[in-house]
Amino acid sequence: MAYEKKKPVDLDCPLRLTMSLIESKWKSCILDELRDGNPMRPSDIHKLLPESAPRVLDIALKEMVADGLVKKKIYPELPPKSEYNITELGKSLLPIIDSMLDWGKEHMDLFEKKYNSNK
Repeated sequence: MAYEKKKPVDLDCPLRLTMSLIESKWKSCILDELRDGNPMRPSDIHKLLPESAPRVLDIALKEMVADGLVKKKIYPELPPKSEYNITELGKSLLPIIDSMLDWGKEHMDLFEKKYNSNK
């Protein structure tokens, strides 16, 4: 049985389509971590994003495989070993992620002042 997303992808609007592919805050982070093309095991991804629950990352990875943004390779051994790689489709989202990173760097001071003042 193929994996199905809980929310259907909105094909009526290109912006909503793109957003639905990277909607969770972890999907863009996962793509960023996979950008160099080196395969990563799930445990490596979990270590790089420790503030996310492993189950949440596993769901995000499953959705990203179903969407064709990453590919999963399973090695036939015991215990089973799997690795994730970014696909060409996933790489095509990297300029968007880079723009988001640039925007965040450019406006970091404003939001540090705003959110640190509440502490």
